[in-house]
Amino acid sequence: MAAVTVVISVVSMVGPVGYWLAAGASPQFDFQVWRPLLFALSGGSILQAVINAAFLILVGRSLEPMLGSIDFAVVYLLAGLGGATALSVTGVAASLSGSICGVFGILAAMAVIKYLQHQDIRGDIILIALLVIWGILAGSRDWTAGIGAVVVGALVGWVWNRTRWASRTRVWLSYAAVALVCLVVLVLTWMR
Repeated sequence: MAAVTVVISVVSMVGPVGYWLAAGASPQFDFQVWRPLLFALSGGSILQAVINAAFLILVGRSLEPMLGSIDFAVVYLLAGLGGATALSVTGVAASLSGSICGVFGILAAMAVIKYLQHQDIRGDIILIALLVIWGILAGSRDWTAGIGAVVVGALVGWVWNRTRWASRTRVWLSYAAVALVCLVVLVLTWMR
């Protein structure tokens, strides 16, 4: 996911890929479902993509072996979907900072999984809070995407922890349910 995010940011500098992955409440994005589904792959700049990739590598070392590569990627993409949903609900016109949503979602999922396993999560909570506060203080309106990503990441972490010993079908149905809720909320905002 780290490499894909950086490559997409580099390609966005020479082509319209970044525009195709932008998400938000802009009426021109209505009913373009690929935007919220792939929002986590967008990066505002190459620097942001590199920083997010570094976070993914550092955080991914502990979470990816626990979840598995496919589930790790799903958590990342679902967090982006949660971020895109929050953007639409709060009326932020457009954002390209989806990769930070993936990072927020991964951090939130990891915190919830660790909490449910009775581990110390104070560092995780502090890091998430600092990142959200930084977004607010930086004056960006798309900090709401981070909140949406944290909510979805935490939900996915809880779902994964509760269904990991169940069949893979239950895990995937749970992921699909989270995605469906986000998509229903998006369709409702698109129909306003």
